[in-house]
Amino acid sequence: MAKQPSYRLQVLFGLREKDKDEAEKVYAKKMALVQKEKKTHDDMKEQAREMVRHRQAKKIENSDKMAAGELNINQIKGNDRHIERLKEQEAAYAVEIKRQVEVIQEAEQAAEKAKEEMLKANQDFKALEKHKEKWAKKVKREADMKEADEAEDIAQAQYFKRLKGE
Repeated sequence: MAKQPSYRLQVLFGLREKDKDEAEKVYAKKMALVQKEKKTHDDMKEQAREMVRHRQAKKIENSDKMAAGELNINQIKGNDRHIERLKEQEAAYAVEIKRQVEVIQEAEQAAEKAKEEMLKANQDFKALEKHKEKWAKKVKREADMKEADEAEDIAQAQYFKRLKGE
């Protein structure tokens, strides 16, 4: 049987396959980044809750000391200023949490863009893959027809040889 011809778009096929694989890798990285940023956000929210619990505990502790008469007026004022600084730190951290939400949104947008590019690369590859499959079927059909023609020629030659020989 004759050697099968090479696919004339094989170079393009390889490039599309490479583009598809690369787009899938980029999308996976972008999604991993989104997950990482979401985890950071969750950690930050937990840290903010911990800051509130700490401030409330300090407030209770100060109230207990004041009720027991262990604090003078300067200590009470100092404790109040400390509580106010803790509130300010919580407010500043809330701003950081909002910034993290923006970071997540940007990462999600980048991941969505990467997804679209991956889908397009995948679609381009599938179209060329389908073309290659049709081409392979056509080549096989032509080879089968040629083989059948050759077999028919051989059968005719043998038939005529037997006719002459008899």
